Amino acid sequence: MKWLLLSLNLIFALVVLMSVNGCTFDKKEVPEPPLPDTVFYSLYIQPMFNSTCAITGCHGNSSPTSGLNLSDSVSYNNLFIKHEINTLAPTSSNLYLFMNSNMPPSGRIPYDVSLVLKWIDEGAKNN
Repeated sequence: MKWLLLSLNLIFALVVLMSVNGCTFDKKEVPEPPLPDTVFYSLYIQPMFNSTCAITGCHGNSSPTSGLNLSDSVSYNNLFIKHEINTLAPTSSNLYLFMNSNMPPSGRIPYDVSLVLKWIDEGAKNN
C-alpha cells in the first residue's frame, strides 16, 4: 500500500512538472509596425482621434472634456487654438505629453504616440 501511494505521488509530481515546463513560452514583445515616411493628418491622426478620442464623454460632441473637441471638422484647428501642439519642441507638446501619460484612459497606445510625435516633428501639417 505504501508503495502504491509513493508511486501515485511520484506520478503526480511528474505530471505537474511536465505541465509547468510545457506551459512556458517566450515572452517576446510584438514589435511596433514601422512608422510611415510621412505622417498625414487625414490618414493617421484624425482616424486615431475618431476611434479613441472624439467619442461621447471624451473629446467629442458639444461638451468635450477640457474644451478640446477632436471631431473631424474642428480637431486640427482646436489643437492649435488650445495650444496642444509645439512644433519647436515636439516632446513638450501637450498632445504628446497627455497621450504619453494618461490618454486615452483605457490605456496608452505606443504606436499612436509615436505617430503623433513624428507628425508634430514634421511640422504638424494639415495634410
